[in-house]
Amino acid sequence: MSIIGQSLTRPDAARKTTGETRFLTDISVENMVHGAPVYSSIPFGEFKTIDLSIAEKVDGFIAFVSAQDVPVENQIGVIIPDQPLFADKTVRYVGDSIGLVIAKTPEAAVAASRLIKVDYVEENPYLSIDESRDATENFIHESNLACQHRVRKGDTDSGFKEADHIFEARFKTPYQEHYYLEPQACIVIPEKDGKIKILGSLQCPFYIQKAVARVFGIATDKILVEQAPTGGAFGGKEDIPSEVCARAAVAAVKIGLPVKVVYNRRDDIQLTSKRHPFQMHYKVGVKHDGTLVAANILLEENAGAYATLSTVVSYRSAAQAMGPYVIPHIHVDSNSYYTNLPPTGAFRGFGSPQAAFGHERMMNIIADKLNMDPVEIRLKNIVKPGSETQTAQVLNESVGAEETIRKATKSANWTHFNPDQSGRYKHGIGISTIHYGNCLGAAGWHMDGSGVNIKISPSGDIYVAYGLVEMGQGSETVVTQMTGDALGVSPNRIIVLPTDSVQVPDSGPAVASRNVVMTGNAIRNAAQTLMPILKKAASELMGCDASEIAIMDDKVTDIESGTEISFHELCDFMGKSNVPMEFTGWWHTPKLEYNAETGIGEAYFSYSFATHIAKVRVDTLTGQVFVDKIIAAHDVGKAINPAGIEGQVEGGSAQGIGWATTEDFKMDRGVVTTPNLSTYLLPTALDVAEVETIIVEKPEPEGPWGAKGIGEPSIIPTAGAIANAVSSALGIQMNEIPLTPERVLNAINGKIE
Repeated sequence: MSIIGQSLTRPDAARKTTGETRFLTDISVENMVHGAPVYSSIPFGEFKTIDLSIAEKVDGFIAFVSAQDVPVENQIGVIIPDQPLFADKTVRYVGDSIGLVIAKTPEAAVAASRLIKVDYVEENPYLSIDESRDATENFIHESNLACQHRVRKGDTDSGFKEADHIFEARFKTPYQEHYYLEPQACIVIPEKDGKIKILGSLQCPFYIQKAVARVFGIATDKILVEQAPTGGAFGGKEDIPSEVCARAAVAAVKIGLPVKVVYNRRDDIQLTSKRHPFQMHYKVGVKHDGTLVAANILLEENAGAYATLSTVVSYRSAAQAMGPYVIPHIHVDSNSYYTNLPPTGAFRGFGSPQAAFGHERMMNIIADKLNMDPVEIRLKNIVKPGSETQTAQVLNESVGAEETIRKATKSANWTHFNPDQSGRYKHGIGISTIHYGNCLGAAGWHMDGSGVNIKISPSGDIYVAYGLVEMGQGSETVVTQMTGDALGVSPNRIIVLPTDSVQVPDSGPAVASRNVVMTGNAIRNAAQTLMPILKKAASELMGCDASEIAIMDDKVTDIESGTEISFHELCDFMGKSNVPMEFTGWWHTPKLEYNAETGIGEAYFSYSFATHIAKVRVDTLTGQVFVDKIIAAHDVGKAINPAGIEGQVEGGSAQGIGWATTEDFKMDRGVVTTPNLSTYLLPTALDVAEVETIIVEKPEPEGPWGAKGIGEPSIIPTAGAIANAVSSALGIQMNEIPLTPERVLNAINGKIE
């Protein structure tokens, strides 16, 4: 492994830092016009009429498209078919799509969109989980329950009888806005042969391909999707671009011109999905020594107006509700409820940060009640090789949970943390340990395959097209490294192509930290076919047996004689000899045995593990929380690019700090009242802690070179560690985030919400 494990410079870094990279706002095509959304201004009800008369007078107005313009199927629900592309009478949140205005300029499109008059008949909206769950009539859909999952392991009644202590607590986690730097954007071009070409800021090209094909009732190969350079996603560009692109496609085909849609920031925040707010109830039975015996856990999630990806978020949170701990008896119910609020969907961690906040706060509460060290109780119950998860899955290999705890606590000097608490500032230290199921798991196993296409040119350049995407996380770098190592060539030869639905087979969504695992294994699969062909051609050129050929460090060597040629010479010979030089690789995750009714079995084929330790200061005068340091130990299987892992951990920790402390997303009857950076406070460079990354390597046999995912595990433990640290500093159990100054002062003054 001459390249794997090195910290390579990102191939896209120079282009992005110099401004050479052109994002969608920089891109135009011939005869392009512009679209702007028209959406509901009420949270729940019906619209009777749409008045275009004033809007049509705007200079540059071209057309307005709505439900009546949809060619075949007015449906965009990614899993559950509950979401119309354009609302057909009923609107279910402020932001529900009524139509799209098309005009010659973006300014004219926005101006016209604001002049369209819609006549509504309002219904009383459901604006909370409790209201939705307790409703008996006038449901948002057929019922207000969007989805539910459960785990039934052992017998909790007998388990609680065995317990020496039973503890209960309730927790709440909030919305989180993605706030990617580049808003939702696309260009849709109707082709003369009936095909539709789409260029988008996106992370799931094959979702878009299927969605647009469904709306038009045509084959997916008629929809050509290419990812433009994408300025951030974090899950917010998983399913939402399907809506944006499909609406633009309806308009483009209707008027016969390319249509560009770029949301402004206010519309983006009002219309698009967020992190699910959770409310959780934990009841846990333990022995005197802290051994976990039984748990009843209720997770309730706010799905918003449409289910989007709630079914998978609910599944993941249910499967990981008690964390990476051994527990013989556990019942989990995870229920998502529709509300008349913006839909909630994919967000980095996908339900795991919320569940982790619950189980890690609960572990600290138990430790406090038993007068145990929080580290001690975790080590007593942590999964090890041969242990069984809460879904009764036995983990035999690549189980680095214990090592992440020991390395993080050692670095944090845990046992000697004893700061002066006599002044205005109270200091605290908190720990949070998590596991994260790699890839889509049993719930999404049918679509958990991915492909690459590798094409070698006679000049020796290697072009790699892959089915997942670069969205800022550094996948171009690791694809380069893995391809170089698999073929024994220099990274400088490798050119990673933009993701394009024409180049590779449907590779599923670029989510669930799949990129390294799926693409790496697909590269290795392609190399298994390619290497024998390369060696056979080399043996013909060099006059030796193919078994004597080694390709390494950009050289082709006859091991027997020591003769060497360059990789370029071999490629030139293959080109002239008409030898095949293009290959497709494919990999699918292993089959999982899982019972969806009971939630028992192999929920995921492998798990990443992590421990974060937070050191905080709390200003008891102002209530402000300062996160001074995050020590983050991550079991990544094998570090393909250590610098990339450090970047992911630092970014995930920063996002977790924001969710835990400053990001207070608010609405008034479904209207977002924190729509910009002066009201929705992302952590700045001054708010983000020093992050120390500790890489633990417990190779995963099914992972490429032993690697596992890191993108999402990097955020999952952070909020729990911070809340545990603040609770420790104040001597008060802080069970709801964000830990805003108001919430902290209320706690100090005995006014816990």
